[in-house]
Amino acid sequence: MAAPTLKRKTFSVSRLSEFVSGPELVKQTGHAVEQWLEVVLKELVDNGLDEAEEAGLPPRIEISVDTAKHEIVVADHGRGIKPETVEALVDLSQKVSSRAAYISPTRGQQGNALQTILAMPCALDNIAPGFTVIEAHGVAHRVAFEVDAMRGVPVTRFEREASIVRNGTRITTRWPDRACSIIADDEAGFFQAVRAFVCFNPHLDLTATWNGAERYLATPTVPDWKRWRPSDPMSPHWYDVPLLKR
Repeated sequence: MAAPTLKRKTFSVSRLSEFVSGPELVKQTGHAVEQWLEVVLKELVDNGLDEAEEAGLPPRIEISVDTAKHEIVVADHGRGIKPETVEALVDLSQKVSSRAAYISPTRGQQGNALQTILAMPCALDNIAPGFTVIEAHGVAHRVAFEVDAMRGVPVTRFEREASIVRNGTRITTRWPDRACSIIADDEAGFFQAVRAFVCFNPHLDLTATWNGAERYLATPTVPDWKRWRPSDPMSPHWYDVPLLKR
């Protein structure tokens, strides 16, 4: 009698599942789940700084964390993210970035940072996920992802309503209940990251609030500090032929 054999089948998995899987999102962000609060802070403050510098505005950013609501809020005072950009961000099958195709000393380069933040609530809990609200230009975009259990791919829930935010952008990320300890346990790392931003950006006006109490306030020490801006011309010598084609 012949020994039993295993006949393997070939399975295909949507690359979109990488956004709603904790281990895969860890690879994309480069940080363990326990540090995702710092990832949210870093990426959103980076975006706010870039926007202010590109627009020629003094950067002013307010950060608020509420451990009871599992909520992180970052608001800037730039020109505000456009509605069509938010709609494009919700489509996880494409990268949406004004940085990825350029060679320059900017803060972000990969082009998927904000998309990973939108997906974090679902990656933390596929059953009862949280959501993200992006407010700008008088519109609040509520974005949430759920997982199609049959196909293992994210399904988007996208709603829009009126917002009082007309200047700048306010992004609120609310994580699911099971992620509350991640936020509470990373308080020290969070404020260490806040201090680092102030240290390396002397033109930054920043306020950080933790559970309703103002815990950190920094005013610009060098208001006219100049650095390379995304709107500055780039040298063609930074590019090779494939990059120029892109």
